[in-house]
Amino acid sequence: MDGEIDNLFRKAVEVVCQYDRASASLLQRRLSIGYARAARIIDQLEAAGVVGATEGSKPREVLVQNAEQFLAKTASGQTSAN
Repeated sequence: MDGEIDNLFRKAVEVVCQYDRASASLLQRRLSIGYARAARIIDQLEAAGVVGATEGSKPREVLVQNAEQFLAKTASGQTSAN
């Protein structure tokens, strides 16, 4: 991934898993952040394999079902997203 991971990345993983969809507008509402930051986090989620690629204006598919398991694997370095 390019640059540093946003400090709201972990919370964003929890949000998209909870709602089973991913969009910048969802992150804006749930994390109280602006569009640019939400879009950047969505890109980071895609690079980490949490969400699928963009499909126009539709919300992105969530590829991770369990946020806690994903975050535990990420913390221990077991994902390909490193």
